[in-house]
Amino acid sequence: MSRLQTDSVFSRFIQKLKAWQVARSLPVASLYWGESGLWSYENARAGQRWPDFEQWCAAHPRQQVRIWVGGAWVHNVSVPADMPLADTQAVRAYARLQFVHYFGAAAQAWPLAVWSQGTQRNAVALQEQAGLSLNALTSAALTHGVRILSVRPAWSHALAQAAATDSVWAQAESSGLGLLEGRMLSWLSLARGKVVDVQQRYLDQGDAPELQSLLQRLQPASGNSHAPKLMGWGGDTTALTLDASIAEGPQSAHWLAAGTVN
Repeated sequence: MSRLQTDSVFSRFIQKLKAWQVARSLPVASLYWGESGLWSYENARAGQRWPDFEQWCAAHPRQQVRIWVGGAWVHNVSVPADMPLADTQAVRAYARLQFVHYFGAAAQAWPLAVWSQGTQRNAVALQEQAGLSLNALTSAALTHGVRILSVRPAWSHALAQAAATDSVWAQAESSGLGLLEGRMLSWLSLARGKVVDVQQRYLDQGDAPELQSLLQRLQPASGNSHAPKLMGWGGDTTALTLDASIAEGPQSAHWLAAGTVN
């Protein structure tokens, strides 16, 4: 390699390094996209509702953002342990068939993320809506210089938050985590900190007795080795705080990460 070529390679490396440093220094915000719309959870504007992501981007140019998607727009499939699927592509095809079967032809185009923990394989789908599509999100972000760090199901953040604050619970032989979003409950069955299954249920009345009865039915008949956790809002629970400083969860369930569509 000539000296000119070496200088050119070094120059490109320096440019990429500077761009990376600039990106790392940008403020990081958290947004929650639930059934009732888009909400910001920044310290200065906790709980503010936004008409759409375009307007949030216009008000926060050159920022970084994590978007947590509520259970109303998230669908999960856990692959049976004894199902002989050879690779990620096979898991994706199996999950796609399940979603189309239950939700119709529209599910054929939903973004899928495949993730695993040990031998357990899972898939999660994003039910795209007007404004809540990867194309719409990336287009708005590019227009205003916003960098999307990730688009993930809200339950993955709840799991990370719970595990970060209670290491004993996170490593228990068996336990569970419920994320309540109004009348939607996402229930995670856990074994030694690993997600075994993700289920979703709607509450009819949304009161505490109905929620308690549902939680009892979702837990195994033999019980758990550690008491399950409940997070969220609705009934008698406290509000879930979305904190951008919490580390990512152990699973890699995401549809969009640092500008890469999955």
